[in-house]
Amino acid sequence: MMARRGSAPVRMSSAAAVLLACCAPGLLSARQAGPVLSLDAAVALAREQNRTLEAQRLDVEKATQQLEAFGTQKLPAIDVNVSTGSLLVPLDFRFAQGVFGMFPGIGPVPGADTVVRTDPRLTSVVLATVRQPLTQLRRIDFGARALSVSRDVAREQVRGREAEIAAGVKTLYYGIVQAEAGLRARAESVRLHRELVRVVEQFAKERAVLPADLLSVRAALMKEEHQLAAARNAATGYREQLNATLGRELEEPFEVEPLQPARVTDEDLRAAESVAAVQRTEVRISRLQSEQAEFALRATRKPFAPDLSVSFNYAGFYGFEMLPRHGALFGVLATWEPWDWGRARAERQEKRLVRNQAQIAARETEAMVRVDVRARFRAVHEAFDLVQVTEAAREAAREQLRVATERFGRQAALERELLEAQTRLAQSDFDCQQALAGYWTARAEFERARGDQ
Repeated sequence: MMARRGSAPVRMSSAAAVLLACCAPGLLSARQAGPVLSLDAAVALAREQNRTLEAQRLDVEKATQQLEAFGTQKLPAIDVNVSTGSLLVPLDFRFAQGVFGMFPGIGPVPGADTVVRTDPRLTSVVLATVRQPLTQLRRIDFGARALSVSRDVAREQVRGREAEIAAGVKTLYYGIVQAEAGLRARAESVRLHRELVRVVEQFAKERAVLPADLLSVRAALMKEEHQLAAARNAATGYREQLNATLGRELEEPFEVEPLQPARVTDEDLRAAESVAAVQRTEVRISRLQSEQAEFALRATRKPFAPDLSVSFNYAGFYGFEMLPRHGALFGVLATWEPWDWGRARAERQEKRLVRNQAQIAARETEAMVRVDVRARFRAVHEAFDLVQVTEAAREAAREQLRVATERFGRQAALERELLEAQTRLAQSDFDCQQALAGYWTARAEFERARGDQ
């Protein structure tokens, strides 16, 4: 408690004086200025230099290669098998007497039972097949479209990762904006407390207050300067995190654009819902998955007739005495499974259920996105109102402390009034910083819910 003016003085603690002299200098040291880094530029840098995002983009390339590989099924399939080696045992070809008929003047051919032997030696067998699908092309096309959707899903996942990075950058950027606003507010509080210390020091010289009173106000000033240093450290931490996210040196200086809290309106909500329905990654992926399930269902549809392909078959036998050297067949290849014991029907029913699940999930995702957007909108609205309230309370507390300091200097106020004004200002500063932090956090979450990139 401050002593009433005119009381007997007591010598101030030398340790407290030394502590104040050591701690006060440097707390307000100037930070090195740098070029202005806009929020859009920060987001763009993060997209270009984020390693995780670069690795995820390779998933899109992998899906593209899978699609190209699957598309080759529409082209002729060429299969060549060549087997070269030596017979383990001789090949005996037996021909019965007269197996080739009876000829006048010659008799039976052959005239007696005959065995033609192929002794073990180097031989080769060549089998080649060329098939061009015909009726299967429709199913292959549906399968390719399903894989194409998979590639689109991979792209949307990259977009989602980009949105997460953008949201993280915005959170850090808004954190810097909020921290610097806190620095300005703390600096003003420090100025008011220094003025208070000056007034009390003047009374201490006149022996109108106790040294304990002077120590109390100096301790309050040191507390404010400590909180100013803590706010500066918080801003420095945000800057280092943002530089790390952007792939830059941690100490690289930059300035942020001045941003002020802004009220959101019902028009902003309607626009945000419309944008989210188009931009939110969850919605786009759920729609793509529903489309993919539809293509997969169509790909299981089989015709009630054989699958037809244009076919060319070649067989070559080299090193065999009795076998023809070449043989070829060109025509139509028909494959058909007339009875599968219900397997195809069960598989098609399973695909139909997957399609229905995907459609339900898409509708549910859209509904939940709208709920999320509205909740974030209300949070921003409430946070903005709270900022207005706390800023008004802080201005009132500052004015009360200024008036109390002036009245104390004119010996028109009690020490209790001055202490109460100090306490109110400290609490209002804390409330205002909390409200600003809540607003910028809510703002970042609202922009994320809106699907901003």
